[in-house]
Amino acid sequence: MSTSYDGPEDEFAWRRSAPLARKAAMAAFSWQHPRWTFLFAVLASAPFILAALIAPALLSLSPTVDMIAPIAEARAVRAGEAAMTGQAAPFYLFLLMAADLFADAPGRIHLIAKAFAAILVAFPAAYFASSRLPALQSVLLTAALAAFVAAPFAGPAEFALALFLVCAFCFVSGSADNGVRRARREGVITGVALFTLWMLSPVFSLAGFIALSACPFLSGRCGLSRYAATLAMFAAFAAVTELFLPGVNLARAGAATGIFNVGAILAGQEGTMGLGAVAVSTAAVLAGAAVFGGREHVRGWAAALGLLIVAFAAARIADANAMPVFVLVAAIAVFSVASPYYDGLFRNHDRASVSIALTAATLTLFWTGVIIAHAAGQFTLQHSASKTAPEHIRTQLALVQPGGPTIARWIEEGRFSTPEAREFFALAPVDQSAMLLEAASRARAIAAEGQDVAILTGADTACVLAGRRDCRADGPAAASAANVVFVPRLDLDPATTAAKGRAEALLFTEFKLIEQTAFWDIWVRRGAAVPSGLAAASTGGSNYR
Repeated sequence: MSTSYDGPEDEFAWRRSAPLARKAAMAAFSWQHPRWTFLFAVLASAPFILAALIAPALLSLSPTVDMIAPIAEARAVRAGEAAMTGQAAPFYLFLLMAADLFADAPGRIHLIAKAFAAILVAFPAAYFASSRLPALQSVLLTAALAAFVAAPFAGPAEFALALFLVCAFCFVSGSADNGVRRARREGVITGVALFTLWMLSPVFSLAGFIALSACPFLSGRCGLSRYAATLAMFAAFAAVTELFLPGVNLARAGAATGIFNVGAILAGQEGTMGLGAVAVSTAAVLAGAAVFGGREHVRGWAAALGLLIVAFAAARIADANAMPVFVLVAAIAVFSVASPYYDGLFRNHDRASVSIALTAATLTLFWTGVIIAHAAGQFTLQHSASKTAPEHIRTQLALVQPGGPTIARWIEEGRFSTPEAREFFALAPVDQSAMLLEAASRARAIAAEGQDVAILTGADTACVLAGRRDCRADGPAAASAANVVFVPRLDLDPATTAAKGRAEALLFTEFKLIEQTAFWDIWVRRGAAVPSGLAAASTGGSNYR
């Protein structure tokens, strides 16, 4: 770039050169060889994958039964007690099945599943970004998406959102290597990813097909090759899956018909307002791109705007954190080969174009880093909370749940003398953990005597906590096959309340109440031997306060 200005000194100062500013902008817009960029991006995401893979306990604010239920469902599907076609997110259950081979505690199983999900997001993200974005943004974006998925508070919705963004990134953004061979390879990857979305979330799978429909119009013949390869791989995987799981695709199509909920897009105003800063920054970037690029760069900023609308609506419907949507949209508008910022920086070497490009790049890089910092903060909080968490909960459940026992302790102290009084208070997660571990400890002792034991919750909790066995389809099914049933006296969650209602007739006709504690009713099947641990309690009457 020339450092001299030939025009009048008092005219058009904004058109003069800015060598220092352009050098700083060049650092943000600098490209590297795709192989090196891919390697660095994967390495940048590795710490978050490892943090989830080797963490001893998972930080969770969810009810304990909600953390155990998916694992019980996965084991029930593997045992043939429940149908895969009836599951809301079959692919996430598959990840839990895989993680179940490496761990026993519920928290560790979820952590390993998170690590697997982050790997499935990080590698295609790094591959696509290496030919679409400069090196620095490629590395940061891959690390951000991996961290977003592996973070302690992330769930299946965040995994689905990240995978959708990876697919949409390939579909709507231009590649520096837009050859047919690479387009076909990318189509194979996105076809597998799109089928994974199909088995994971009907919301994001539909959004993925919408993004795919734009692919041939944005990158010409190569885009058409990418489009065809994607559809071919999706169809192949769908056919193979239908062969082994008949009816699964019909069930997924049925689930997709019920996802339209316009009210969900506007619901949760507090979460939407929390995205205000990044939303405003992205809006400013898009507005600048539209003005600065005009019709010449419409494929850059218009495609990014369309992705923003579709992805944000899908994220709100699925109740996922939409922050990565804004970051990816800004990255496409700023750093892609169709971006006016990129074009202006390298063609119009004046202060105006350099300052606009540098400002837009800085905003985009900043918010990408915020996602990484936010996930790192969750891992740090998880580590610090584990130091003060109850030892038996952390070791047996591999869960870290902030806050000490409240209702559980009050009931033990006799502060609540009637069930009606307890209904005014909700159980904290740590309360549920203490209750379930108490039942699990007694259930394991009873199971050691050869008795089948069930814990009557929404899912077959006993198969996870009270000893490894084939899980039943749900709590009532487990109760119908057991000799001893633990029934919670407090409402753990709506699914447990419904399970208790469904099993009430079974309990009163085929079982007899042997013992009552502050938290549990223990029922034994009529004609079955009363376990030794319950016989003494049954002769002395109820110990219910």
